[in-house]
Amino acid sequence: MRSAFIVAAGAALAVTAGLVAVAGAAGSGRPVPAGPAAARPATGVPSGGPGAFGPTDVAWLQLLTPMTEQAVRLAALAGTRAADPGLRSLAGSIATAHGAELSRLRACEQRAGVGATDVHAGHDMPGMTTAAEYTAAEQAAGSAFDRIVEDRLREYLEQSVKLAGSEDANGTEPGVQQLAADLARSRSAELSRLDGIAARQG
Repeated sequence: MRSAFIVAAGAALAVTAGLVAVAGAAGSGRPVPAGPAAARPATGVPSGGPGAFGPTDVAWLQLLTPMTEQAVRLAALAGTRAADPGLRSLAGSIATAHGAELSRLRACEQRAGVGATDVHAGHDMPGMTTAAEYTAAEQAAGSAFDRIVEDRLREYLEQSVKLAGSEDANGTEPGVQQLAADLARSRSAELSRLDGIAARQG
């Protein structure tokens, strides 16, 4: 269960106070301040050595990279199979845009000296689409498929924005903080689009 894993995740990331607070609150409905991340203008990611990265920066990258990988996979599936045209369009946009963001996340991981191993593999964490959830989506069709995709993308986008706020408040590496700000802005806009789709569906 997601709620059970949140406790373990909090202990494992105890040195990253901001990220732990977000991971612990997500899924419980408790509000988590997103911080001023979205106020920054979009730019490229500045270069820097491994010494510039703090524990929050590394933890954020290690969370966002697999989270984004899984979401891109689901969005790519929904981009061709969603019954709702608006959802199909949004999913296609997410698959493309977040694929590009994934390249930026991996580049930051390389600069930080973070290995390619997914430290959260097999963990049922907020915002991450599990293998079972992806399989359920593959086996669904029509409105049932759309509901699964909407639920998973919403949790993913909401958690991404919360985690970006924590990186903004507690991170130390400027390039990673900038990337978090860019993701907060773009994913907040995608959440608005998803809200519009849900409102139209009634």
